[in-house]
Amino acid sequence: MKYSFLIIILAFGFKAFANTTPQIPDKLIYGGKEYEWSGISPAYDYFEKNNFEPPKDALETTANYGIFIYTYSIIDNALYLTDVEILIEKHVKYGENYVPELADKSVFKDYFPNSDKILMQEHSNIQVIPYGKMVEVTKNGWTDIHNKSYLIFDFKNGLILKEFDLNHRRFKKLKEKQFEKFKNTKLYHKAKIERKSNFEGFNEFRPNKYSIDEYLELIIFRLIEHFV
Repeated sequence: MKYSFLIIILAFGFKAFANTTPQIPDKLIYGGKEYEWSGISPAYDYFEKNNFEPPKDALETTANYGIFIYTYSIIDNALYLTDVEILIEKHVKYGENYVPELADKSVFKDYFPNSDKILMQEHSNIQVIPYGKMVEVTKNGWTDIHNKSYLIFDFKNGLILKEFDLNHRRFKKLKEKQFEKFKNTKLYHKAKIERKSNFEGFNEFRPNKYSIDEYLELIIFRLIEHFV
């Protein structure tokens, strides 16, 4: 893939565009389709723990702060790392001149020469993958955005315990159900204390304030490790 839209960044310095350049997302291959991986990227910790250094030709830009771009695949109900890419600089001829252009390069085999997939066996949490059309809901001058659909996986040691493919309404119902169970645990009272600052920041500019319970229900999948 070519990244010609980043030519200007190469010419004038990557860091200068930190506030305007979107991040290149990690990817998930599931059911023959590609999705944007959202949230915790388990291969990041894997590479850190194994002291894997990026190749010398790898570029760190405002579009890939972590240098590596990971591709995950769900195969036989397990989560695997199946590709690792970096951005490199290429010089392409335009007219009489050569100009810099970004391109991606797979380096998976540099780290795993004898494998085509690596089980993410330390990944244990609930992973939410929003997908589909983004819907804007505006009330009292405030706009909230959600996706039409969500994949939800409950991973334990890289294996899928439960999985869901839900529309937004059913996704909210699932969160409500899990929050009601969460309220009967000691973690609920702990979360009300530990998330207080985040809750206040979340509410600061909203014309319609959330209660602490409404806020905790909204982020319930960040609070629990597995479905109960």
